[in-house]
Amino acid sequence: MAKAEIRNEILFKAPTRIGLLADVTGALLAAGVNITAIGAYDKGDTAEFLLLTSDNRLTGEALAPLGGEVGLVPVVVAELDNRPGELAAIARRLADAGINVEQIHATSTDAPTMTIVMLTSDEIRVIGILRDE
Repeated sequence: MAKAEIRNEILFKAPTRIGLLADVTGALLAAGVNITAIGAYDKGDTAEFLLLTSDNRLTGEALAPLGGEVGLVPVVVAELDNRPGELAAIARRLADAGINVEQIHATSTDAPTMTIVMLTSDEIRVIGILRDE
């Protein structure tokens, strides 16, 4: 059984430029915010950051002066066993349940567990599926 919960991920969009990652992470450091998960993408003229942090309110306040858009997106955060095929099995169960995974990012090391962050078409059902493993 996986540990899974719904959390609000910060979505920050700003004009792409060199140094934006340094400015985002520096602003969060100055605000005393810990980044627990990050995805960052250059989408042409726009940079997109997906952030799980220790404090969403402080994160929003710290990012506001950087001149972008700050929003919240509900995502599923799950801690899974770190073994071959674990994500494949979960992806198959979600597909068989008719749930679309719109976005995923994950982290894994040599630790016994890994963390995934998913934006899906039905976070409530995903939680049930992950907890029923």
